[in-house]
Amino acid sequence: MTSVDNTPWDVVIVGGGSAGLSAALVLSRARRRALVLDSGTPRNRFAPHLHGVLSRDGYAPLDLVADGQREVRAADGVIEFGTAASVTRHGDFFELATDDGRRYRTSRVVVASGLRDELPAVPGLAEQWGRGVVACPYCDGYESRGKRIGVLLGSLAGVHKAHLIRAYSPDVTVFTGLSGPLPEAEMQTLIAQGIRVEGRMIAAIASNGDSLVGVTFTDGSTTPLDTLFVDPHPVPRDDLLRQLEVERTETPIGSFACTDANFQTSVQGLFAIGNVINPAALVPIAIAAGVTVAVAINGALVAEDVAAAVSRQNGSMDQPTPLATQTAAEYWENRYLTNGRSWSGNVNAALEREVSGMAPGTALDLGSGEGGDALWLGRNGWVVTAIDIAPAALAIGKAAQQPGDDVTWIAADLGAWHPPTHYDLVTACFLHSTVDLPREQILRRAAEAVSPGGTLLIVGHFGAPQWAATVGHHHEMGDLPTPDDMITALFQDNPRLGLPDWTVVTNALVERPVTAPDGSASSLTDSVLTLRRG
Repeated sequence: MTSVDNTPWDVVIVGGGSAGLSAALVLSRARRRALVLDSGTPRNRFAPHLHGVLSRDGYAPLDLVADGQREVRAADGVIEFGTAASVTRHGDFFELATDDGRRYRTSRVVVASGLRDELPAVPGLAEQWGRGVVACPYCDGYESRGKRIGVLLGSLAGVHKAHLIRAYSPDVTVFTGLSGPLPEAEMQTLIAQGIRVEGRMIAAIASNGDSLVGVTFTDGSTTPLDTLFVDPHPVPRDDLLRQLEVERTETPIGSFACTDANFQTSVQGLFAIGNVINPAALVPIAIAAGVTVAVAINGALVAEDVAAAVSRQNGSMDQPTPLATQTAAEYWENRYLTNGRSWSGNVNAALEREVSGMAPGTALDLGSGEGGDALWLGRNGWVVTAIDIAPAALAIGKAAQQPGDDVTWIAADLGAWHPPTHYDLVTACFLHSTVDLPREQILRRAAEAVSPGGTLLIVGHFGAPQWAATVGHHHEMGDLPTPDDMITALFQDNPRLGLPDWTVVTNALVERPVTAPDGSASSLTDSVLTLRRG
């Protein structure tokens, strides 16, 4: 039976392990409506103890989860048990459905569902998993010090694990029955470390009750062991991420969803943390990821709250000015006050592509809007001045700013403002306006503000998808310039700038994928011009 939860959740967190509970705790303490959907199957539930967690070394994993649940509930967070089976995007919100028919709506989703370990198909191995058979030297190596240790290779890459294990005991045996014979060079590295290599095929894992005894070969003989390290294949529980077709990356151990520094995926409002994106995320790493994503989400929600409050106040005092009589400053301020945050949270793709690899210096971001590009630059070593005509837009950027982001925010009329100094990088991305704005004049000043040896980057819209005519503003902007048009605007009849003093680095129309408001795939074409001053 379907049951609809009408609570306006700020965040739904899928997964109640250390990553998910960490995010839920921070968000709940920030007075956000946070819901955790927990399937009750954390990856480390088979282990009696966890290690390497400051102040909790030797603690039982399920006890850590129970402690976390109590803390989240004490801060008014909500935890419900069940498995999230599907997620759909509807405009600015998500709808999640559980396998038993419950449905939830939320503006943000954090996927912290972890992974499952696909174990080698050796009889008796699964029964010892988490006790005598383990995977992580950093988690269980110390407890095996001085004992008889085996390493069951699943591939050549597992040789590295054997070298890690050698620090804990002089009695280490590598079993290559599953991986096949090792190259001679790898054999020699093991021999040099005093590590034995056993190539016979393993028939079963020998146990005595809950205790590992050793490995039994197909010839019936047994090598005694106290601990066996294996290489399970990690399988992320990422069905929800796949349903929304987030961008992925291929790794030597499989395909995983990609995220940015704040753990947002390629889908706005959808985040992923912990083992579902990183199989090497030990408990402390997962906890830290939970804090990071919670702080990022709360910062964005605060910005939306501020914009909504200002919008309400503005609406109660004055009637909106007709578009035909609005200045550019009035139009864009009202647009941000009315619509709130619209930035995806990701850096402009063209800026990231063109600037990555440059040595950081000073940067001027003209028409910075909500500050996505300025924040990315600041987090990558640049000292950034971000200027925009709309204070409401800058307020959103300020709210998302984190300690260490070297960004100064300036609200000013771009048509009248003059750069007070020169910069190593000047950017003007999507500096279009439905209401009249002296764009060419602004861009000429931008070029003049570039230091010798510095870079000017101009990115603009060029064309629009079919849906833009009904929901966007691109169609209202008239003819959109090509890079050659921008070069002409910058240098023609301009005695202050000379084209021979500049090198054209990029002159291109670049198509990029976007998601239409109805969730379908579409694309936009960007006009990209990058110039380097001689």
